[in-house]
Amino acid sequence: MDLRIDLASTKDIDALLGLYLSIYGNDYPLEIGTNKAVMTHALENPDKFIWYVMRDDSRGVIAGSCIIEIDPDFKIGKVTGVTVNREYRGYGIAKKLIAWGTREVVDECGLVNSLYATSRTISPASQVMLLHNGYKPLGIFPNARKIKSYETLALLGYFREGVLERRTPVEKIPSHLEKITNIVCEVVGMEKVAQKLETCPINNNRQISEETSLDGGFEFVYAPKFVDRRFEQTFNGDKESMFYPFHRPNLLIASEDADIEIFASFNKKDHYCVLITATNSIRDLKERFNKLLFQMKDHGIYYVETLVRMDYFDVICFMAENKFLPSAIYPAMREIDGEMHDYVLLTRTMVPLDFSETKIDESFRPYVNQYAKQWIHHNLSTIEGQL
Repeated sequence: MDLRIDLASTKDIDALLGLYLSIYGNDYPLEIGTNKAVMTHALENPDKFIWYVMRDDSRGVIAGSCIIEIDPDFKIGKVTGVTVNREYRGYGIAKKLIAWGTREVVDECGLVNSLYATSRTISPASQVMLLHNGYKPLGIFPNARKIKSYETLALLGYFREGVLERRTPVEKIPSHLEKITNIVCEVVGMEKVAQKLETCPINNNRQISEETSLDGGFEFVYAPKFVDRRFEQTFNGDKESMFYPFHRPNLLIASEDADIEIFASFNKKDHYCVLITATNSIRDLKERFNKLLFQMKDHGIYYVETLVRMDYFDVICFMAENKFLPSAIYPAMREIDGEMHDYVLLTRTMVPLDFSETKIDESFRPYVNQYAKQWIHHNLSTIEGQL
C-alpha cells in the first residue's frame, strides 16, 4: 500500500468533507470538518492551521486527516480533527499522523511550547494512541459533551524540551488542589506546583436558593459576530484578558444591575460553555454569581469551564465556593516574558455526574477518582456521612 503524509490544500476540501461525514455523520461537533467556509479559511492560513493528510496515491484517496492549530501569540498548539477512513483502519494511520505533526511542530521547528489534545472516552484507543506518542495525561472534562448521552473528555499535553523547567514558582495554592497537582507532578516529572497549601476562607453567607436565583438579573446575547467584534474592541491588546487558546466568544452575558459583561463560548449542540473573560472580576458578582449559573442552565448550558492561572488564589477559592472543581492542570501553559505559568481547569457540571459510559486508560483513573470525591463532597455533603 503506497501511503504518504502530505499537507492538505483547498483542492482536498470535498474529499475531506466526505471523509468526516462518512465517519461522524451529523454528530461531529467541529465546524472544521463539516463547514466548507471554515475549512477553506483554515487551509488558506497555514501559519495557524497545519493540516496533515495521509494519501493513498495508488487510489487517489485520503486515508486519514489530522489538524494542528497554532496560536503564535501564546506559542501553544492543539491537535484536532483526527480521523481515519474506515477502509484504512488497522494501519496505525492516526498514530503516524500525530507523531509526524508533533515532531515537526514542536521538536524540529519549535513553533510552540506545548501541544494539547482532547480525547473521547467512548473507548481508550485514542487515549492510548496519544500516550504512545509521548503525550501526558493532564486531567478530564467531566460530562463535557451532551449529544446522545453525557460524555467525558480526556486532556493530554506534549511539552517542548526545557519548557517545564522554566515554570514560575507559585507561593500558595488552595488546599483542595493538592491531590490533582500531585497527580500531574508525578505524571510529567516536575517538582511541586506551590510552596505551600492554604485553606480557602469560608463564606457562610453566599448560598442562595435556586428559587431566588431564577429571578432575572442577566441578559444573554447569543450573536457570534457581534460578540466577537465587541470582544476585540473591549480587550484590544489585553493579552491577559484574551488568554483562552482556540476559543472565541459567541455569547455575551450582561448583568442588569452591575457593571460587568462576561464573554463566553457556547456550543449549543453540546450544551458546553466556556467562560473566557469579563470586563471586571467575576468575584464582584459575589452571591449573584450563583444566580447567573442557574440562569445559564435555563439557557441550555449543562457544563461550564474556565481557566485560572495557578497563582490567582482568591479567584480559585471564589470558584470553589460556587462548586467549580479542579479537573485538569496544564503546567507551563502560558509564556510571559520568558517565564512559564501553570493553569488550572475549573469545571462545573450542571447535571448529576455520570461516568457510567466512560472508558478510560488507567492513567486517567486518578483524575476521575479525585473529581468524583470532590463532587460528592460539594453536592452530597449533607448525606455523605450516612452513606
